[in-house]
Amino acid sequence: MADQDRSRFLQALERAPFSAMLGLKIESAANGTATVRMPFDLRILNEGGPRAPVHGGAIAALADVAACAAVWSLAATTRSATISITVNYTGFAVSSDLVAHAKVRRTGKQIASLTVEITDTSDALVADALVTYKIA
Repeated sequence: MADQDRSRFLQALERAPFSAMLGLKIESAANGTATVRMPFDLRILNEGGPRAPVHGGAIAALADVAACAAVWSLAATTRSATISITVNYTGFAVSSDLVAHAKVRRTGKQIASLTVEITDTSDALVADALVTYKIA
């Protein structure tokens, strides 16, 4: 896939309705890595007001989109689908943007394994994830 087409795909990933609702922004994607930011928003919180923690589902979605961007930063990727995602929540995210750093650990003919670390604006680890993608 040409670099221009890959860039268009990453833009489409960011504009997809669910990504757009979460405000996800792909800050970088190259050579099997990606950085994606989710800005703080009251709509992604658990019950409890503005100091409530960010909902785990929003954090998991951030991890999945970051992994997808990392997979699509590889020249060989022309299709992908999430096979599995395991998210370990290691801390609370309160009143902070979240940043996901995804990295392709290994690729085979049809499978890619990735790790994702999600931190808050003070660089505290909020979650880490192991994501497996089917690729072509």
